Amino acid sequence: MIVSNLKKQFSGTYVLDDVSFILSDNDKVGLVGINGSGKSTLLKILSGELDSDSGSVKLHGERIGYLKQEISYEYNDYSIFDYIKHEIGIDLLEEKLHDLENNLTDENMDEYGEVLNEYLAIDGYSFDNNLKTIINGLNLNKNLDDKIGSLSGGEKIKVLLAALLLQNTDILLLDEPTNNLDIDAIEWLEKTLISSGKKMIIVSHDDVFLNNVSNKIFELADGRIIEYNLKYDDYLDQKELEYLQLKDKYEKAQEQRDKIKKQVQRSKEWANKGINRKAHNDNDKLANNYAKEKTSNGNISRLNRSLENIEVPEFREKQPIRVLFNFDNSKGNRDIILDDLVCGYETFKTPKLNLLIPFGSKVNIVGGNGTGKTTLIKTILGDIDPVFGSVRIGNDVRIGYISQDTLDSNTEASVYEYLVGDSDLDNSKIFTLMDKFNFDYDDRNKKYSLLSPGERTRVNLIKLVLNNINTLVLDEVTNHLDREAIDLIYELVDEYKGTILSISHNRKYNDKLNADINLDISTGKVLQKKTIRHR
Repeated sequence: MIVSNLKKQFSGTYVLDDVSFILSDNDKVGLVGINGSGKSTLLKILSGELDSDSGSVKLHGERIGYLKQEISYEYNDYSIFDYIKHEIGIDLLEEKLHDLENNLTDENMDEYGEVLNEYLAIDGYSFDNNLKTIINGLNLNKNLDDKIGSLSGGEKIKVLLAALLLQNTDILLLDEPTNNLDIDAIEWLEKTLISSGKKMIIVSHDDVFLNNVSNKIFELADGRIIEYNLKYDDYLDQKELEYLQLKDKYEKAQEQRDKIKKQVQRSKEWANKGINRKAHNDNDKLANNYAKEKTSNGNISRLNRSLENIEVPEFREKQPIRVLFNFDNSKGNRDIILDDLVCGYETFKTPKLNLLIPFGSKVNIVGGNGTGKTTLIKTILGDIDPVFGSVRIGNDVRIGYISQDTLDSNTEASVYEYLVGDSDLDNSKIFTLMDKFNFDYDDRNKKYSLLSPGERTRVNLIKLVLNNINTLVLDEVTNHLDREAIDLIYELVDEYKGTILSISHNRKYNDKLNADINLDISTGKVLQKKTIRHR
């Protein structure tokens, strides 16, 4: 694949501006960049789903497979088996073969050969076995006769992945392939892609997945591609080195500017001192003033020219955000107890759960897709009534809930309105915290929905601090986030001293969480429990 000078604009703004690269044999590229940089747009253009404004994508007989993000509602009544056959086109090929075989003549023999070769190319005769292998690998615990409309979001992603992996393709374009997948499925997909001989471009928020699969990084910034022939972890090290070099260049330029500004100030003071010095007569005074002013103006002009010639690179200091929550010495009860708890609905129920969650615990809720993790969270939050048993929440538990839906909120509220909500908060505290979290005073009037993912994450952290939250409930919060936002979440779970109840399939996130309790929702068993000390 040779990509040349791709351009794409929306509403007069170029998202892609002269994008060019070559995808060579054995390239497994991690495509990275901040949210809104154009990663998904680029993949859609490469797949043919979207037209570019200019430029070209040249394929040398290569077939592209593109991972869709969702299954259209029109397929809700299809079975899993029939949908996948339809998606890869095997149903039409089988129909053609059947018709030709029943009416085979000398005239249609060539057509039959072409259709048969196409069927063999996608390994049609082994389709059933290949499908079962992939379905098992992806841990899709469903009957192949189940309807698409009955599946969860994670289960639909698995169906889309199965259809993609069964296609006869040379290049894979994968946009967030691990979203909503459980860890067993992620690890299986990882191994499958590593062993594949196909070229691929991958967009993923999962650091571990991206590092294990990719062997090259394309960074999309300011509409253009910067290539790094590095693994993802090495790319991050290189970016940190570049940041430190830029910081050093910026600081040296600023030091040089400050030095010259001081020289300018001294020249002005020297001139003023000479001008104001007492003179013996008017002629002496006039001559003295003229000489001093001339010398001073000459020096100042020369220094100002030097000042203008100093190049100061654009640089933004990384501001580590320390999430400071006030855990006072309250004597209230902050523990949560699950007592013979069964969660779910008429058609689905979790096993019986018994668990004491002492204040300060970090709890990781694990289990495959569709096993009830989010259902448990909603029951603890009080959004769903228990089927049986109870959730006992201490009288001093103050819960803050952040999910992907929270971060994607389309509220029309301003940042200030979003933070205040229905409460009566002190404005000085709000603006002080906004400053600590790298927001200017003018940012208070920006619409929350128009903020970047990183900015929305910072706003939500401010809200947690303002409400003095001592128990966090986090449901797949790293999905779809950019690097800035994910780093904030990592810092939060690493440093937070209250209770955390968490669902995540992000392995680096789970390492940062370092859970005291791992609760397997599918069995109701505690897989691991550390000695928990109140933090």
